[in-house]
Amino acid sequence: MGLYWVPILLGAAGVVSLLAVAVVCLAHVRRFVHAAQRERRRTEQAVVPLRSAAADLRARR
Repeated sequence: MGLYWVPILLGAAGVVSLLAVAVVCLAHVRRFVHAAQRERRRTEQAVVPLRSAAADLRARR
């Protein structure tokens, strides 16, 4: 019968492992982008009082 199926199984295992790595990388990228967006929103919210205080200082001059 032969061992012709060994390279086929190895190739299939390689494809499956590459897909698994791609899924894990995509999940990490999505989590990183989500965290960056959340930090950006927090930073923008923190800047609002500073901008209003700077506008008040400019108005007093």
